[in-house]
Amino acid sequence: MARETPLPKIEDAALAQLLDGALAAHAVTARPEWRAEALSYLRSIADAATLVRSLDLGDAEDPAPVFHP
Repeated sequence: MARETPLPKIEDAALAQLLDGALAAHAVTARPEWRAEALSYLRSIADAATLVRSLDLGDAEDPAPVFHP
């Protein structure tokens, strides 16, 4: 049976750094009014990723089929 492992919540400051880094890396100039919405999308993605990572599938479960040519 799968166990849940508590993981720390990703801090808002870390998400802001991620957004700023991604904008700089892609040379995108974003309007300041878009920032709050972009950060809310990043928060949703981070929370979903934390939920998925918290599930311990164990060794018996394979998350995806393995391709063998």
